[in-house]
Amino acid sequence: MVAALAAGAAPALATRATAPAAEISVSTPPQADAPASAQAPDAAVTAPVAIQTVEPKAAPASAALDMRHLWQSLNNCGPASVVMALSTFGITADQETARLALRGPDVRRGMGPQGVDPWVKELYGLRSMWRNNGTNGLLKQLVANGFAPLVTQWMQDPSVSRIAHWRAIRGYDDALGTFYVNDPMLGNFVPLSYRWIQDNWQPFSYRYMVIYRPEDEALLKAIVGPEWSESRNREAFYQRTKAEALAQDTAAAWLTYGEASYQSGRFDEALAAFDKGLAMGNAQGVFTLRSSYPQTLRALGKQREADAAQAKLSNLSAVPSSTVASPPDSFAVWMAFRRTLAFDTDLPSE
Repeated sequence: MVAALAAGAAPALATRATAPAAEISVSTPPQADAPASAQAPDAAVTAPVAIQTVEPKAAPASAALDMRHLWQSLNNCGPASVVMALSTFGITADQETARLALRGPDVRRGMGPQGVDPWVKELYGLRSMWRNNGTNGLLKQLVANGFAPLVTQWMQDPSVSRIAHWRAIRGYDDALGTFYVNDPMLGNFVPLSYRWIQDNWQPFSYRYMVIYRPEDEALLKAIVGPEWSESRNREAFYQRTKAEALAQDTAAAWLTYGEASYQSGRFDEALAAFDKGLAMGNAQGVFTLRSSYPQTLRALGKQREADAAQAKLSNLSAVPSSTVASPPDSFAVWMAFRRTLAFDTDLPSE
């Protein structure tokens, strides 16, 4: 469902592409009771075994997906965006049905990505994955290969409003430096500059989500690359955000660096980065901070400070803290133990 965009041309339909299989030969060893120079009677004849390899299509200068647009109901940007992404599979879903499954009856509650996979799997036989540390280049390659990534960003520039928001990426144009999004609040095929997408994605850890067919998982893994592994993803996220904080020296960059440090089990670094980011600017709307900052303090044995921080940060978003605050990140704790104790074994990939 991808097509290159000519100047001024409307997007057209195309299909997800997969590369041809490569072949390698695997020989069967001779039977133990047969002479080496002769084939035993009825022995299986050796034949090449086809091994599937997938090569993602390179992103052209422009591309777009055919996608339904719908306007969200109250605080329903997440389920509405999921419904829009489902339309790329020819599925017409109801956003209120999606709301009850993915957010529950409390209209104040936002949608996290964790509940999407079991829902789309049960109803439609699809799968969903999400990671932090997305890039503009990754978004373009996903679209070019027929995937419709959903991203968490500011709804508008934070100087206008500080509302966390889900939207669907459906196209891009390198000549214009523009992504096209289906936004459940702002409209259909809305142009947003590459720079705007980058800057307003950073405070939410560059989080993205992709709904996909199970048979397309190999292609999706090839696009995501090594960061399909959660441990590698967290480490890459940490390295990137540390460099960005030092180079940009903004509140958003330091808070995101703190989040990445927390997620990778570097709790001392996380605390220092959080404190610097909070001292530099406004954290209103960055809902992840309500969990990660107090949990960082608890990981460092600062229980009293953690309780005080949780109370102080509870007003960062209009969404009740109990609906978005996560429990301690066990994967981050595992990474901290592994780093401290120098385990030889690899971390789990999920």
